[in-house]
Order: sequence, then structure tokens, then C-alpha cells
Amino acid sequence: MRDYDNDFRSQSRQRASSGKQSLVVRHADEKQQMDDVLERLERLESVSKPPRDEPKDGEHSPAMKFDLKTIVAICAILLSIAGYVIEDARNTSRQDAEIESTKMRVTNLEKIAGANTESRIRTEVELGELRQGQGEIKEMLRMHENETRTAVLRRK
Repeated sequence: MRDYDNDFRSQSRQRASSGKQSLVVRHADEKQQMDDVLERLERLESVSKPPRDEPKDGEHSPAMKFDLKTIVAICAILLSIAGYVIEDARNTSRQDAEIESTKMRVTNLEKIAGANTESRIRTEVELGELRQGQGEIKEMLRMHENETRTAVLRRK
């Protein structure tokens, strides 16, 4: 008996290179030959099904077949993209934190400046009052001195 599997594979290779050929079935008198032909037809039909059919369990569709290098390359690309996204998020977070701390510093400095301004104004007002008080004291001392001189001059 012939090896039909090898014969079938060699024919399918030839067909793949030369285009589609029709299957020629010769009339056979023996039942065994008829069964062989039917078996060949079933194999041909199962192999010639379009690759777009749903893959069965354990099988992979031809479009989804990836070798290990391709998978590793895709994973490397995804990891680098994820790294860039994480780095950008960290930078954004750091910048946001710096902006918030700067806003807090500015607010504190404004409070300090306001307090200093109020203190300066109070101090200037107090200094003005002290000068005024000094002027009054000097005037009182002059008046006392003048009175004392006039009294001494009267006694003489």
C-alpha cells in the first residue's frame, strides 16, 4: 500500500506553489480504493478550509502566531512606554508638589510682610508720639527754666 499522508503532503506543497488544482477522482471498482479516495477527500477538505475559521482549543490562528523574539520585543516596547508614563507622572507630581510648596511660602511671606508692615506703622506712630512727647517735655523744661531765671532775677 502507498503512504497516502506523504503523498498528500507532497501534492499540497505542489498545489501551494502552482495555484489551485482540481481533484481528479478515478472510478474504482474495489471498495478499499473507494474508501481511500473518500478519506483523501475528507483530508483535503479539512486542510483546505480557510484560515479565518475559529481556532479550536489548543490551536492558534495563523494571524496570532508570534515567535518568542516578537513577544519579547513587544513586551520591551510596552515596558519602555510604561516607564515613560510613570516618569512623566512622577515629574508632574513633583512639579505639582513644588508649586504647592511655593504657594505656601509666598502666602507665609505675605503674612510676614503684612505683619512687618503693621509693626512698622505702629512703630512709626509710637516714634511720632515719643517725639511729640519729647517736644512737650522740652517746652516744659524751657518754661521751668525761664520761670526759675525770672524768679532768681527778682530776688536779686
